[in-house]
Amino acid sequence: MEQDVTRETAPHAFVKAVHGVRYQVTDVDRATRFYTRFLGFTLKQQHLPAFASVALGDAQILLSGPGASGSGQCPADRRRSRAGGIACC
Repeated sequence: MEQDVTRETAPHAFVKAVHGVRYQVTDVDRATRFYTRFLGFTLKQQHLPAFASVALGDAQILLSGPGASGSGQCPADRRRSRAGGIACC
């Protein structure tokens, strides 16, 4: 059976770039050390204790702690994941 990979490999004109992926963490400093020391990411920005940005090539991860603007309240009909999960908004 022949697979149709055209759909998977075709360029998506509507996606120009991805700035980064936000990841909720409970300790931004500790998460930053993990990504930079053990996984080889480069620290781009850090505003402890609320936020840090790390990158590996074109991949950027935005680490948001409990005090970050990305950790705010979700709408009443949605629930935010705990640290380590996906944000609701």
